[in-house]
Amino acid sequence: MAVVAMCAMTLAASAAQTAKAKIVIAATDNSTGTDNLYVVEDDAYSAAYDDGMDAMKIMNDGANAINLYAVLGGNNLQVCVTNDIANLPLTFKAASATSYTMTFSKVTGTVKLYDAVENTTTTLANNGTYTFNCAANATLADRFVINRPAPAAPGICHYGDVLQVTGSNGMTVQINNMDDTQAIAPVAITSDSQDIDISALTADTQYKVVWNSQTLIIRK
Repeated sequence: MAVVAMCAMTLAASAAQTAKAKIVIAATDNSTGTDNLYVVEDDAYSAAYDDGMDAMKIMNDGANAINLYAVLGGNNLQVCVTNDIANLPLTFKAASATSYTMTFSKVTGTVKLYDAVENTTTTLANNGTYTFNCAANATLADRFVINRPAPAAPGICHYGDVLQVTGSNGMTVQINNMDDTQAIAPVAITSDSQDIDISALTADTQYKVVWNSQTLIIRK
């Protein structure tokens, strides 16, 4: 457990800087059994085992022991740091036949939990919970999957004094006059949905919007 705790601390310090999404899941039988899973999505790491960040699962044992872990690249992980959490399977091992609760914390980004038995998808939030029933000594290897919404397709919509840019995180939008001179300073897109204020442009005038290897013509 000490190794897991140390990795989790390292994970938290690093993920605070660059993580796209992260979550801590605490599973409990509402009595004595409990286990924790740490998941981080970060472009700096890979879908393979990242030494020094990922931590292998050390199984809890005993009459009331429960176990929750992610499965990635053939590894059972208690600390899972990957560049893509889409369709990340979780395994849960029960002790007794009872109801179990997952409690979520440290949630950043949009993270979802899919339950294949109930065919439901739940958007996870800090202090949120998810309760399910399980038979004694059951191993649920394909019931729960961590997921996130698919990124929006790149697009630009013009609404009066606003350009709404979607699905273009990391791109730059240039707004030029029709003679290709710069109309306003280029705008770096830093989220999946971002509004650009174009109120400084001249009304009833055409401009070129250069973005995503395309040139669009708008009229202010």
